[in-house]
Amino acid sequence: MRSGMKWALAAAVGVVAAALLVWGGFLLGMDPSVGGAARDLLPEGFFGDGEADRTVEFELQREVLAKLESTYYKDIDVEGLEGKAIDGMLAGLGDPYTVYMDPEEYASFLEESSGSYSGVGMVVEMKDGLVTIVSTFKDSPAQSAGIQSGDIILSVDGASTDGLNLDEVVAKIKGPEGTKVTLEMYRPPSSTTTTMAGESDDAADEAATADISRLPTGGVITEYTLVRRTIAIPVTERESLEVDGEDVGYIMFFTFSDGSALQLRTEVQQAVEQDHADVIILDLRSNGGGLLDEAVEVAGIFISQGEIVSTEGLHSPEQVYYADGDAFTEVPLYVLVDEYTASASEIVAGALQDHERAVLVGETTFGKGLVQVITPLSNGGALKVTSAVYLTPDGRNINETGITPDVQAPDDPETTEVDEGLETVLDLISGDTARR
Repeated sequence: MRSGMKWALAAAVGVVAAALLVWGGFLLGMDPSVGGAARDLLPEGFFGDGEADRTVEFELQREVLAKLESTYYKDIDVEGLEGKAIDGMLAGLGDPYTVYMDPEEYASFLEESSGSYSGVGMVVEMKDGLVTIVSTFKDSPAQSAGIQSGDIILSVDGASTDGLNLDEVVAKIKGPEGTKVTLEMYRPPSSTTTTMAGESDDAADEAATADISRLPTGGVITEYTLVRRTIAIPVTERESLEVDGEDVGYIMFFTFSDGSALQLRTEVQQAVEQDHADVIILDLRSNGGGLLDEAVEVAGIFISQGEIVSTEGLHSPEQVYYADGDAFTEVPLYVLVDEYTASASEIVAGALQDHERAVLVGETTFGKGLVQVITPLSNGGALKVTSAVYLTPDGRNINETGITPDVQAPDDPETTEVDEGLETVLDLISGDTARR
């Protein structure tokens, strides 16, 4: 298991989606006070030729609300019903990455994207229908408490995560600096997956909200009370190693945030030109991803020309992204990956593997081959929508399957002082050195 500096500790609490910010809107048909306002969120002509038919389809919602307003025994929280209706509509898609963010959740998302936030320092993903820890920050409250990759969040301050989407869970965990949050966590047995017996992996992967019934048996429940603090989101960490006379630049890359590719390029340049590294190791373990454009730029640090990734969707024309030619192509490259290497990290890993530019070492990656767009709404919230699937240069769709490394090196949770993946890479470098 990785320890100390060798932990790849990733980005921020919550999903840092492969997002492109765009303007647009979303429809919720309600009574005139809600439905009309929601329809105003849409651009003109959103429905095309079928607009009249769509309007009729939402008459039922208006009718139900009108009946409630005239007969329900208490005042109705129209705004609350609006949010619940949107959540229910999106849940029907079975896509954990297409979610509605209310104004508070969207503000939290933007804060996180700025490079710092107040929370406990974790990255989470929806894995097999469970809110799962991808990684923790170095020296964060979460890491200091002993929370680990693979742990599952059962409740926040006594409120169950069952039925919540990722952004709702994240919003509950984050809060003002100095305040406390109590997390009930479940650590599955290391020999099991989180999918229950008798359920297909496909069914689990399609869960848009948490489903506690999917918990495997034999795990341990632990309660943590953490004090929130300002978390600075790290991007890279570098150290110099030596193997059989070879200088090795070991670079951990934690997040694909705005400007992160430039920071990584600087680290690689310093390793090659100042430290005279003969070999580079890029550690993408527990890197939950981030911005698509940053992923393309990161791959372009090592690939001088050719396709990096392509995206396509029903309403998104195929778009191909290419390397720009300014790359470090001569230095041998090894890339560490694991089951929490996701999204933008998989774009980079897939491109490097398809171009035979790097040797991938570790475990099969997460398998999130999707692109999201963020659509701000007029109420201050936003809609995050899966708009496309991405393909590697060889045309591989890795969604729900992940990328298989060239050399398998699974992490052993029982060996807390040994980093099996890194040791395997160092052995490979030593072997290559001996053959030269």
